[in-house]
Amino acid sequence: MSHDEQLAWEARVGKPAGVAAFAAAFMAVAAGLYVPLAVGAIDDGADGYLKTVDAESNDFLIQSIVQGLALLLVVPPLLYLFRAARYRRGQLMPAAAVLLALGAITVAVVTVLGRLEVIDIADRFFPEQAQGVNDLDEAAEDFISDESSAALQGIGLGGTLALAFAIVMISLNAMRAGLLSRFMGILGIFVGILLVIPLGVQILQLFWFAALAMLFLDRWPGGRGPAWQTGEEIPWPGAAEQRAEIERRRAEREGVIEAQPEPEAEAAEPRPTSRKRRKRNR
Repeated sequence: MSHDEQLAWEARVGKPAGVAAFAAAFMAVAAGLYVPLAVGAIDDGADGYLKTVDAESNDFLIQSIVQGLALLLVVPPLLYLFRAARYRRGQLMPAAAVLLALGAITVAVVTVLGRLEVIDIADRFFPEQAQGVNDLDEAAEDFISDESSAALQGIGLGGTLALAFAIVMISLNAMRAGLLSRFMGILGIFVGILLVIPLGVQILQLFWFAALAMLFLDRWPGGRGPAWQTGEEIPWPGAAEQRAEIERRRAEREGVIEAQPEPEAEAAEPRPTSRKRRKRNR
């Protein structure tokens, strides 16, 4: 693919990728709110949880399906970012794209299967296992631990690790290529880490994907970094550089200084070293 074809592809696919990023954030919010809104408060303890799942199994299954869809929707925008970053930085391993798709699909499937397993456990715990038990909470915890599939949990962990590694690598290389600001790149790395070490801060994940959508749709406040226009590896301007550029453009509008030609045309000519690098990557 030529340089112009790559930039044309990015401009064309950026819109659906941005929509997918927005949809992923929306579906994640919907999954988090569905059970509290549909079921209401869940009784305390493991026995209360199983009792609620047994009574409202359809709602819990729907929630898991929505969660799975949210996971699948993260694949298109991150694959788009992967391809744009790899074009500018050949150091980004192709394995990151494979791990991204494989990890997201695995975790989405395990999410639904795991919920079906919990529904089955709840159905078998009440009323047979609960009869004649003094401490229902402890009995429910033991029953969940004994009946849960270790294989399913192991597969889910493997998928989560693959997805987390892919997000970290894509975010890091996109930041170094100038496609993400330093803040967005570091935030993306944290999003990947939080998949493995959940700390109850999912709002970061929602914000990051919503911000990616704004970036892909070219609605980023102050404009995107020059790497998006040139197709070259150019660091995202720092805060001081952005302020200076804003002041320069304001001065041009007010006629204080003479308008300067936009740098895209000159920067669009690939440097000899970049041309060689792209040939090796093909």
